[in-house]
Amino acid sequence: MLYYLLTCRSLTIAQKASKVLKGAGMPAALVRTPLGVSKEGCGYSLRVRERYLDGALASLRASELPPVRVFAELENGRYEERRP
Repeated sequence: MLYYLLTCRSLTIAQKASKVLKGAGMPAALVRTPLGVSKEGCGYSLRVRERYLDGALASLRASELPPVRVFAELENGRYEERRP
């Protein structure tokens, strides 16, 4: 199963975004952004399943909480940046 990380500017924004997705029926886990992904060194992301990605992005944009960056979580444990 493929997962995506939607990086957020702050913990507060990540928490608000998580509530938006859960309210829309899309499960999302609030996680620390991995070091190899975060430019700032520490940050927070939402981890969503591939099947929810398009809906999650649309919901977050509509709520004015778009992710900063989007990464696919690959099977080998690495991350690959994708379209926001």
